[in-house]
Amino acid sequence: LYQLRSVPGQQISTLRLFERFEALGATQLGKWNVQTTYYKRTGSPSDKIVPDVCIIHFITDTPDKCYTVTKHGEEDKVLEAGIGFFNIWSMINASGANPQYEQRWTMVVEGRAFELGDFVVRIGSLMIRQNTPRQGGQADDRLARGQLETFKGAVMEVEYLPSVDRSECQALAQELVEIYCQPDGPTAMPVPASNSAMRSVPVAVPTKGLGSSNSLHWPMRSREFTNEHRAQHYVALFHNVIRDVMHSSGTPTAAAAAAA
Repeated sequence: LYQLRSVPGQQISTLRLFERFEALGATQLGKWNVQTTYYKRTGSPSDKIVPDVCIIHFITDTPDKCYTVTKHGEEDKVLEAGIGFFNIWSMINASGANPQYEQRWTMVVEGRAFELGDFVVRIGSLMIRQNTPRQGGQADDRLARGQLETFKGAVMEVEYLPSVDRSECQALAQELVEIYCQPDGPTAMPVPASNSAMRSVPVAVPTKGLGSSNSLHWPMRSREFTNEHRAQHYVALFHNVIRDVMHSSGTPTAAAAAAA
């Protein structure tokens, strides 16, 4: 997963990104849509309840599933659930039922998927929307008019079909990205970024929902890259974007870390 940044003095255009990839001989597969929603714990902090939850929905790729990512101490936990989880979550957090969590941010990626040889590449624009209630619980009127929705550049996802081993695919994916971006294309920044604030995906502990006994809770022992790891990448992307939003608004970094 890569964040695409335009060259200085130019604004990034997803249409131009599509054309650039088609010029390499890629075949368009269809639309691509991913939604990440961030929820923050309401009320007093508790050691027994996680402070925040991210729900990731790969709308066009796995429309019947969603993934929740929470942090337990130093571990990320990922739950794979059926699409009915959204109904359960909505009922638990309904405004009239003393909700445990409040929706704060929604990050949407919309674009197209392309096939080029053994690769599937997804390219799309990145939008972030803040769901900030006014004091007293009244929603901001600007939200309904879309004025709190901000364009934050573009995203590219590279998938190498013959292998699910990330260590085997990474160099090939990077080579494709370099071909795509040179000589005058956007700058591709890998996600998660390599800094101390970002936990590396291979050390996370994915957790699957109810199923066979060996799928309830499994530490990652192999190098297989799954949708659970993909969901973690989008949480990392979300935090990257929030830091940019907070920085541009002059909000301290600590507030960004708590996703205000």
